[in-house]
Amino acid sequence: MTLVIAHRGASAYAPENTMRAFELAVRQRADMCELDVQLTADRELVVFHDDTTERWEAHGRTVAHCTLADLRQLSIGGERVATLTEVCAFARDQGMRLNIELKGPGMGADVARLVRNERVVELVLISSFWPQALAEIAAVAPELPRAYLMGVQTLRPDIRLRESWPFLDLKSAGAVAWHPAYQIPLLDHVLPLVRRAGYRVNVWTVNDPAIMTRLIALEADGIITDVPDVLRHIVDDL
Repeated sequence: MTLVIAHRGASAYAPENTMRAFELAVRQRADMCELDVQLTADRELVVFHDDTTERWEAHGRTVAHCTLADLRQLSIGGERVATLTEVCAFARDQGMRLNIELKGPGMGADVARLVRNERVVELVLISSFWPQALAEIAAVAPELPRAYLMGVQTLRPDIRLRESWPFLDLKSAGAVAWHPAYQIPLLDHVLPLVRRAGYRVNVWTVNDPAIMTRLIALEADGIITDVPDVLRHIVDDL
């Protein structure tokens, strides 16, 4: 059965990547929560998507140059920035699986250490667009499964070729899963081939019920969505 994966929590209804969004995803019966992780200037792991704070304050700052205390002063739709520690503790208490996206290299050892300390290894899937980030996880925590994210807005033919035929890159990264954007060319053709090769396929970010239904028919292993309640109803009704 296709997994319901809540993108940044139930982010259509609650501020993205906040504890309120993850709590709502549980109530909407998501199977997994996807979240973005970055490292602050004082080496705290925070759950935050953008490279800067400009969506949340008038004078945007680079997240990597902010401390945790700086980011805690932001209002994310009335909520505060969550730490990875807080989300892992919540996941452990709820039995909620987590798809932790690394927003860049340089934090693999920190993430692996935290996941082990919080005793959520069995609940975690690590994903990234960055092969260097996946390699860091493989080196320090080979027991953590890894997923290769693909699907960027570009006209570069080498990237388009990789996205439409990802097998070599998946093998090189030691990935167990492929996370393609639903807009990738030829996805409907390639998805079954990737699954047949032994990889799980979780498609992002899908909010259209018609596309959800089509991907379920293609036997996508998971769908990452801002509206987990909508996908849950479709999955349950099929």
